[in-house]
Amino acid sequence: MKESTSPGNIFDAFAKQMFSRVLVFTDFLSCYADPKFVAEIDLKKIKPAPTHYIGKDGDERIVDLVFQCPLKNGTGNLMAVIVFEHQSGSLKRVPQKLHKYISAIWDAETKEGKKVLSAPYFIVLRTAKKPLRGRYPKMSDLLPKRSDGQSLGKTVEIEYDVVDLPAWDFDKLVGGPVLRLALGILKKMVEEDDEEFSEAMLPIREISDEEQKVELTKELLDFVAKAMRAHNRRLEATMVKKALKPIFHEEEKTMIKTIFEEREYIGEARGRVKGRAEGKAEGKAETILTVLRARFHRLPKETEKAIRQMTDPIALDSWAIQAATCQSIDEFAKALK
Repeated sequence: MKESTSPGNIFDAFAKQMFSRVLVFTDFLSCYADPKFVAEIDLKKIKPAPTHYIGKDGDERIVDLVFQCPLKNGTGNLMAVIVFEHQSGSLKRVPQKLHKYISAIWDAETKEGKKVLSAPYFIVLRTAKKPLRGRYPKMSDLLPKRSDGQSLGKTVEIEYDVVDLPAWDFDKLVGGPVLRLALGILKKMVEEDDEEFSEAMLPIREISDEEQKVELTKELLDFVAKAMRAHNRRLEATMVKKALKPIFHEEEKTMIKTIFEEREYIGEARGRVKGRAEGKAEGKAETILTVLRARFHRLPKETEKAIRQMTDPIALDSWAIQAATCQSIDEFAKALK
């Protein structure tokens, strides 16, 4: 199956890839969500929602990110959903989507026999080219109207917050370095200001772990290259050198060679030997590795190898839950056996 290169799909994939990290999502929630909700959550216990709340592969009921957020008072959970909207002008379809999401979550919880259902909290990360003007759309906007202009029928409105990326000044991005990297790169690419994307890369300097610094650099440059290619532009080595020089100092030439050669090799290898099913398995494996690195920083090589070699989607789903709930990397390693 040919990889889509439309800007919307590329932005979606990048946002989900970055925000699937529990630490990044928690950081985003802490900095940009309604403080009244954040005050009720035990931020240290946030984890990805179980997969059955989201839907099976090939039949996703929820395609955005859902996180289970235990309440500090122990009475239940807040189910936080981050909705990505990259091409929307009015968000007019968002209310209908939110009704579907919370219904799917509550249906799953009811089947589990839960007496107290999770409280919903929806936050829309909008990265269209212009800020949203006017009020947020409501479900009633989609319904027929009476002669006096009021909506017919009685419907429940689901409230939601909007984080509007184009409305920000670049220097007002807040949060930890990985969150600011993700938001900054998104902003530059949405604005098609890729000539100056080096400014968005600067938070990498705050990361002390050299291995993580290199991996994040590869990840970000891969996104930038795809986003530019979708607009018939090319990421040039000179542009990359300008972005990396303040970060890696005199090592940027070696970094550029490593990143570009490795990306080309990986791309060719995937194109030759990986089919659609393997691509899905690889995506799940990368998500598991991301969660484990976010929680425990470094992984044993044998554990990483076992995850990357697994192609059974059911086993990977089970490991994803273990990655989010285990208390140590040793506990996770036992679950692999």
